Amino acid sequence: MSLVPAWRSRQVSSSRRLPFALVLAYLAGIVCVDLMTPSNLRLDVFAALAPMTAAALCTYRQTVFVGVIDFCLMVAHHGVADGEVAVNRVGSFVGNALMVGASIAVARLRRDGDALLERVRATGEAAQRALLRPLPLRTRSVVVDGFYVSSQREALVGGDLYEVVDTPYGTRVLIGDVRGKGLGTLGAGAAVLTAFREAAYHRRDLESSVRAMEQGLYRYHRSAEYQARLQPGRHGGRPEDARMRAAEEFVTALVFGTEEGSERPGASDPVPVTFVDCGHVAPFLIDAEGGARELEPADAGLPLGLGDLAASPRTVQRVPLPPGCRVLACTDGVTEARSPDGGFYPLAERLDAWAALPTPDLLGRLRADLDAHTGGRLQDDVAVLVLERASEYHGTADPEGAAEGATAGVPVA
Repeated sequence: MSLVPAWRSRQVSSSRRLPFALVLAYLAGIVCVDLMTPSNLRLDVFAALAPMTAAALCTYRQTVFVGVIDFCLMVAHHGVADGEVAVNRVGSFVGNALMVGASIAVARLRRDGDALLERVRATGEAAQRALLRPLPLRTRSVVVDGFYVSSQREALVGGDLYEVVDTPYGTRVLIGDVRGKGLGTLGAGAAVLTAFREAAYHRRDLESSVRAMEQGLYRYHRSAEYQARLQPGRHGGRPEDARMRAAEEFVTALVFGTEEGSERPGASDPVPVTFVDCGHVAPFLIDAEGGARELEPADAGLPLGLGDLAASPRTVQRVPLPPGCRVLACTDGVTEARSPDGGFYPLAERLDAWAALPTPDLLGRLRADLDAHTGGRLQDDVAVLVLERASEYHGTADPEGAAEGATAGVPVA
């Protein structure tokens, strides 16, 4: 069971201690003023604001406590005091009872609404985590770390996607970006992810895996559910416009692969890495000696969903990954992030300056600097992955020891 809801509950209770203290101070001030003023000056109406305010700002238990205290104080002072007209005593008693009851009812509704929202959020988080597993992820030869930020508030995932699969043929890594952003792109992203996970285990070469991913996207576009969403009567326009919207939903992607042979690379041997570019942002090779350079493919392929427009298949690029070197891949949410004055984020410049940092520090610096550059207002989903040798990641020169106990897709603690 997730501990997130309990943690959030404690956080909410802590954040409402100050309003609770202020409400109690307000109630105490009203009582003191009421005691020092003539009896014909009635302040119980002002005291009744305390439980109503508590219902809006405090927890359910705090509201009940404030309501009971307010009711007892006001009734004791105005409801049963000697010399009061009976009608006034009854009116004060009933009025306070109604105000306190209404406050408690409002607080109860708020508590039930918060509990329902928490259950919905927990369910949504579980579903989203099943779609994109937490990083880092480790395989026999590499460790993939990174971060993901959705541009849509309260969402963990959006239009960007990634996956790491440990197969009999080697490690397969995917990073992609569905055209658009937010939760509306989850269908296309899930279709590509599902096809990638299945193809990675049954297809040795990356080219056929990419074709399988594209076929998965085509099947999604032909599905009855997707076609129903594009009905002209629901979205307006002609049937040709609906078909055009389906054709314009494509996915840019980078697919990486390492080849597992009978002999694993030694501590000083490079890990052979291949990748296929499907219209995605070019990855960067971060050198062990410092510095970063862009791995611009000689022939960038078309995005998934547009492959039929090309006369030739997408090409495979090969790059050795020496010890200490890393490959960073990201989506255009990073490279196209804009500052308040309209400037793009200088990713190549930043990576060149931070190349000597360990992977966790580099990712933390990149995440914070991206927030500072955009003023905390990301306009698109962001995904960043860093691939490196598992042995280097765990601080050991023995690749066999580094891989011991590793299983496909098991997050590193």
